[in-house]
Amino acid sequence: MAMTIEPATKERVGPRLMLVLGCLFFGISITEACSVYVLPLTIKLFTNNPQYIFLILAINPAFGFIAQPLVGIWSDRIWTRWGRRGFFLIICAPVVALTLICIPFISSFAILIIAVVVLQFFQDMLNGSDQPLIADLVPPEQRTFMLGWVKTMENVGFLLVLYVGMTWVTGYKDSHGEEQFGLPLYFTAAACQIVFVMFAAFFLKEKPVEWKDRPKLTPMSYVRDFVQQPMLLRIAMAYFLRAFTRTAVVGSIALYAIQTLGFTEKELGRSWGLMPVIALASGIPLGLLVERFAKHRVLQSAFSAVIVGCIVGYFSGTTTGLSVAAFCFGFGDMMLEVTHKAFMSEHYPKEQIGQLTGAVNIFYATGRTAALVFMGFCIKWVNPNVDWDTVGSTITADYHIIWIVSGLSALMGILILSTVRDLRHEKVKR
Repeated sequence: MAMTIEPATKERVGPRLMLVLGCLFFGISITEACSVYVLPLTIKLFTNNPQYIFLILAINPAFGFIAQPLVGIWSDRIWTRWGRRGFFLIICAPVVALTLICIPFISSFAILIIAVVVLQFFQDMLNGSDQPLIADLVPPEQRTFMLGWVKTMENVGFLLVLYVGMTWVTGYKDSHGEEQFGLPLYFTAAACQIVFVMFAAFFLKEKPVEWKDRPKLTPMSYVRDFVQQPMLLRIAMAYFLRAFTRTAVVGSIALYAIQTLGFTEKELGRSWGLMPVIALASGIPLGLLVERFAKHRVLQSAFSAVIVGCIVGYFSGTTTGLSVAAFCFGFGDMMLEVTHKAFMSEHYPKEQIGQLTGAVNIFYATGRTAALVFMGFCIKWVNPNVDWDTVGSTITADYHIIWIVSGLSALMGILILSTVRDLRHEKVKR
């Protein structure tokens, strides 16, 4: 009979820890939002070829294969005066900040690619360090609420980038042309890395975990530790599809809005900005609500909401239509956010939290990478008459296929989750 896992802590989260976690996730989200919405437009200054753009963007999740599992394993096994996860947050955030400052001044495509490699590697190190903190420091019954809280803070970051930052980008481009594109936003993101990530990490106050004497970790034992947890493999497969579903749209939305719909950066921010708005409004209420239901059913409902968003997005070509699509897509995405990680964390033994978090992040990274590479080829395939060698912002291309691919992926997620059970929910009901 499958057994539930003893949590790493039963101590309830207080206001101080809530604030620190909120700051960390907010600061990291600013850089993530720049990577999603501004970096594709920066790369587009050098090439319009979607295969090249999406392959470069895929560097981020591709590094997730390496950076996040490694930092998960390392942070399980070290202890410093700044804690376990905090140590990596403190040393990686300044590197990310310095890279962000450099990007607007780069004039060589090759150097830009190198900068993206550095940025995304250390960004993935940050993501691999902050995500285990929920399982480390939050008891199971508070995890959906805390995920709602930190996702709310993340969406504040995305909201600021879309509504304020993208307005800065348009204003700066109007006054400076494409010279030093996005400079105000890149500089602000760099400052957020120092203030909200590096500085906040000093106040985490992590506690040492009693280390169990375990055999040497090998590739085989790494896989075995993962698959022996009940149903974690199937939940992680749904995590892969969730990443693919989300990235097919979110990773392409800036280019879709500008090259297909003809929006400005400001119009993109004001219309798609409704996605973080609805996520911001619904994060904490959903975090409290979903704890009452079987989590696999909640995830299926969330994928259904995403499908509705894809249908609206496909048939709507105005700022209003994109806003409605963002509303539906954002609601489903937030429901996935507050539920999926909490569901998986219930299968992590406390001495393997970083290791298993890194393992499931491989599924997410694989989904993101596959989506970006696949969309790059798809978009070029459905636009055979476009001259992709033309560099500039005036090119028109049809990106509608992003909605079809995302909707089909969400449907596959619903089917996989039909094979999953929520053991802790069943235990509570009894």
